[in-house]
Amino acid sequence: MTNYTFPFNLPFVLDGATGTELTKRGMPEGMGTEHFVLAHPEVITGLQREYIEAGADAVLAPTFGANRPTMLRHGFAAEEIEPVCRKLYKIARDNAGEAKVAGDLSPTGLLLKPYGDADPEAVFEIYREQAAALLDCGVDFFVIETMISAAEARLAVGAVRSLSKDIPIFVTLTVNENGRTMNGDNMDAVLLTMLPLNVQAFGCNCSIGPDVVARALKPAAPFAKLYDIPLIAKPNAGMPVVDADGTHFPLTPADMANAVEELTGLGVGVFGGCCGTTPAHVAAIAQAARTTEKQRGADVEAAEDAVYVATARVWAPVEDDAEYIAIDADSEDDLYDLMDEVDPEDILYLELGEGAADLLIRMDAFIPNPICVRGDEAEIAKIEKLLCRKVR
Repeated sequence: MTNYTFPFNLPFVLDGATGTELTKRGMPEGMGTEHFVLAHPEVITGLQREYIEAGADAVLAPTFGANRPTMLRHGFAAEEIEPVCRKLYKIARDNAGEAKVAGDLSPTGLLLKPYGDADPEAVFEIYREQAAALLDCGVDFFVIETMISAAEARLAVGAVRSLSKDIPIFVTLTVNENGRTMNGDNMDAVLLTMLPLNVQAFGCNCSIGPDVVARALKPAAPFAKLYDIPLIAKPNAGMPVVDADGTHFPLTPADMANAVEELTGLGVGVFGGCCGTTPAHVAAIAQAARTTEKQRGADVEAAEDAVYVATARVWAPVEDDAEYIAIDADSEDDLYDLMDEVDPEDILYLELGEGAADLLIRMDAFIPNPICVRGDEAEIAKIEKLLCRKVR
């Protein structure tokens, strides 16, 4: 069985906002963070020192946008990508002292097929390029954050895992008020499909505020407890308010600290802050996380009684007595027609022919139904490796 042992002491505290704090400290609106950090390294190092002094166990290297598509949009040349990643990591590492430093990976800004033009293989290589540069620098772990789809998050994790089987990986998605990603992913489903890739912590960042993060993580809590994987909460300081004086975030450090007990009870062991949070917010969160007496982790009964979660991207076990529909690599339109005919909670029973696994993997983020599969053993093995996760 995959080892999900968390590599650091819990609770583990990450840093707070980078973008909103750099803007407050002189970064012009619209300027790429990478350009600003390279031109003014003393600003990011000063901010990160404040986070560490506030109680952060780790800071994220300022490599959030240091992937190929984002850097090209910001005016960098292709040959600058690897050296810029190295420079950005070194700026953080040279000033972090005893704190850990994570390589930070974020969305590419590309839209995966069939809703966009990006091929999964190309996006995988984008993440692999950035991750390889950061691994060579000696990152302590990776944070794959602010992801808006399970599909792209898995590609990022898979790219890192193709380079290292052992480096710790934290994954966070951002959700809206209903607790789902922009692509409609549920956190329980995403957690279960991340486990085969051996992630060490999972949760939400950004996501409006701690109340929304708690709502999103609640369905995932029993499974996090069952597999002993700590959840992550790195929320914004509330919904930003724009007025004549600029943009403000309403939640105070005390407000953020007051959310820690509930989050701890859900199984959150990794804390931090996103947009609008400051060193003062991180200090309050760190103190609350390290002094709460509430036991971390939710009741696992719901997870132990389940075979599969009947939500998106969680694959049901084979049932031979059902009526199966044959699909192969050319069945994309047939799958869309089938989804139109059934309720989202209904299981799709699929007989896999040649190329069917590649089709399902490509469409995985857009299929709301649980799926039972049988058929070609090689196709099933590919799906099991990348997507399947039994609860018991």
